[in-house]
Parts: sequence; C-alpha cells; structure tokens
Amino acid sequence: MDFLTLFAYCLPILLLIALIRNTGKKAVLFLVWGCIAAILAAFLLHLIFPVFQEIVFQEITISPVIEELFKAFPLLFLARAQDKTSNRDILACSLASGIGFSLVETGLLLNPGLLGLSPASGTTHVYGFFDVLTRSFSTTLMHGCTTGLIGLGIVLFRGFDRKALPALLLGFYTIAVTIHAFYNLNYYYFGLAGLIADFLIPIFLFVFLLECYSENISHFLEKENTKGP
Repeated sequence: MDFLTLFAYCLPILLLIALIRNTGKKAVLFLVWGCIAAILAAFLLHLIFPVFQEIVFQEITISPVIEELFKAFPLLFLARAQDKTSNRDILACSLASGIGFSLVETGLLLNPGLLGLSPASGTTHVYGFFDVLTRSFSTTLMHGCTTGLIGLGIVLFRGFDRKALPALLLGFYTIAVTIHAFYNLNYYYFGLAGLIADFLIPIFLFVFLLECYSENISHFLEKENTKGP
C-alpha cells in the first residue's frame, strides 16, 4: 500500500472519529450500515451500468440516485422514532452512514478488483496528492452531508403532520442526489477547478447543516455527557 492510498484511508477515519465520537451505539450501527451499503450499491451499479449503456455520464445520472438511496435507508427508522431522537443524534447518525459508505467506496475506487468488479466509466481519474485529498476528505464529508441533508427532513418533520413525511423526505432526497451529481460532475469533468470546487462545497454544506440542526461546531465535536441508563 503506497503513501497516497494510506492517506486516502486515514483521512475518512480521522474525520469519522472527530465527528461522531461518543455519540452512542446508534451512530456505530449507522456506520456499519454505510459500509455495507457501499458494497451493495457497488454490486447493483455493476449490474445496472451495462443495461443502460445508452445513458451517458452514468456516474452523474445513475450513481447518485442509487448511492443516496442506500445511504439514507436506515433514516426511516429514525423517522419512526423521531420524537425520541435529538437533532444531534440524527445528524451524527446521518453523517456516520455517509462516512462509512465513503470509507468503503474509496477502497473500492482505489482497488476496483477487490470485489471482482470492473471500474465504473468515470473512475479513470489520475490520483495525485490533491486529488486524493479531495477524494478522501471532501468526498467523505460530501457523502456524510448529503445523507445529513435527508436527515434534516426528519428534524423539520417534527412540526408537520405525519402524512407529510414521505413527500418531505423525497424532496430532501432529491436535493441530496442533485448535490451528489454536481459533485461528481466537477470531479470527473472539470479538472483542477472541479477539484477545488469539490473541496469547498462539502465544507459549506457541513456548516449549513450545523446551522439547520441548531448545532455549533464546538458543541457537536465535544464529548457528549450521558448520565443514567
């Protein structure tokens, strides 16, 4: 394993530790699901891509739809228990699912033969240091934040009639897919300018989510004091 590959793996792990440390077992379960979801999505996309060869830019038109769906699936359970779940937990669990997904996806992207899958059409990128920094840090944050954006629908749902939940989550899912697709477009087709944009967009999105979830960065990163059972 060369230095860049090791670097690509370590950054998501460090980001994961910083963002969801001490948030409870629930976030760990979401992390595990994110890792599993990445493998399931990879196999499904491997089957879908040859069927829809006439669709160009598949990593922009197909991948975000499938990946966001898999990442967000366990949020349905949070939606059912939304009255018992804090905003902080919803954000942490959403981020954990996305980060777990990105951790495995990065490994598959750098080593496409791990599961016996051929690389997707857009994975012929040349990995330099800044490229790997973007891929491992900002892509990890992007995956976490787009899932967090869908989780935001659960937070906003607290004040709505329960029947409005499907439409609300679908709306936020559509926004998450659009951001994901735009990120992939920058990454694969706009060279260095796209990498710079992709490095900045997830940071702004993360700050935006903290504001929407009524959290601040210092409070979110600090150890949560949990007393009692």
